[in-house]
Amino acid sequence: MEFLSDEWYQAANDALEQLEIETVEIVVAHVSEIQSHCIILNGGKASVAPDGHLPDVTLRQTSKIADAVREGSLSALTAIQEGLITVEGDIGRLMAAKPALEAVDKTLRELGT
Repeated sequence: MEFLSDEWYQAANDALEQLEIETVEIVVAHVSEIQSHCIILNGGKASVAPDGHLPDVTLRQTSKIADAVREGSLSALTAIQEGLITVEGDIGRLMAAKPALEAVDKTLRELGT
């Protein structure tokens, strides 16, 4: 299944529907030179969507770095610390959502993307 295809969004949202997370409100946009998507945490639920949501935080990286983070061969924190990912927006809100976002990342990694 191709990452960010309609099929991927459907499978990702089906998997995330089962995920119970803390109640946190944030939209995180992941942007690279060739693709982008948003992770939305709202009311104890998580979902993913194409662009079109007003993000609280934007993470900018190359597609190579995005692939490495998605596959788990590079931690997002390490990439941020090394300047491979640029963070724009409310960093405090991003840090507060860290446990929920880690659960989302784990669920999405299990899709085999």
